[in-house]
Amino acid sequence: MLRLSVASVLGLAAVPSLALAEPLGNVVATPPARDDWSVANPIGGPVWAVTTGEASLRAQPDIADNRFGFARTGTPLQVLGSSGDWTYVFNPRTQGTAYVSTSLLKAGDPPSRFVSLPAPPLLDEFQDTIVVTQDSILAYYPSPVDEARFMPIQASTVQNVNGVVQGVDGALWYQTSDFYYIPAEGVFRAGDAGSYAGRWLSATLLPTTRVIAFDGQTPVRTMLALRGIAKFPTPVGTFSILRRVPNETMDSMTLGIPHDSPYGYLVKNVLYTQYFTPDGASLHDNYWSSNFGGIGSHGCLGLSLGDSKWLWDWAYIGVPVIVNSA
Repeated sequence: MLRLSVASVLGLAAVPSLALAEPLGNVVATPPARDDWSVANPIGGPVWAVTTGEASLRAQPDIADNRFGFARTGTPLQVLGSSGDWTYVFNPRTQGTAYVSTSLLKAGDPPSRFVSLPAPPLLDEFQDTIVVTQDSILAYYPSPVDEARFMPIQASTVQNVNGVVQGVDGALWYQTSDFYYIPAEGVFRAGDAGSYAGRWLSATLLPTTRVIAFDGQTPVRTMLALRGIAKFPTPVGTFSILRRVPNETMDSMTLGIPHDSPYGYLVKNVLYTQYFTPDGASLHDNYWSSNFGGIGSHGCLGLSLGDSKWLWDWAYIGVPVIVNSA
């Protein structure tokens, strides 16, 4: 069984230019040959595997060991060894190693050559959040060729980024926090909202809750809104319109809150609902309350019928939503 130092495993979270981490004893790990697979790893098959879900990366083969990173679904990993229910892998992109639960792996093929290319230098370095406003791609390397693509991504995807690079096509690409790349075209950057030319929403919670619709840098409509109560505050941050339901039923049981609880609810015919978080925060008609500008929701931004209908006609999936506390 291969054993690692914590320092060597942490190499997986580093940038792609780092060398392969070494196990204890300063002996560089070498991948087992195909004929050695049955000894090297319990899942059988080739020496390459891919993750079947988001996989936690751990320094030790133990669920109690805190994860230091994650691998996205579909990440190609080279199998180096195993320990019980854990597989010890090498990530060719980050040039580092980690333990991954074997249950989250399946046999895979050798990856594209773009996976292990060194990361291009950042033209502008910053830590920020972006919203992908149109269907796009997530790439191993900033190149439009099919071989460089990791997976498609949908409009409304939100990602943390390290900065921008110049791709082989001469265009700008964002580098994600885990060193993938997204074309800059059709992307909203929260820290550079002042130069965005598309449609976006800016909400301010205090002292009076307002939602402003912008077309580029021009405010086209200002709307008073209900914000969340203290127990269920409206989330603050960078979001996007994820899905839209023209006539929604809102049920507290979907959040585990009984109807007879002081915070329970069952509200039908909620018109023009546009969700901006996966856990249910949305913009919608709030016909059961008129305290617009103040508190009264379970985290949503409740609007008047007229404003919610106007926003329904104006917005679409992928429109960025920025929520500030003040």
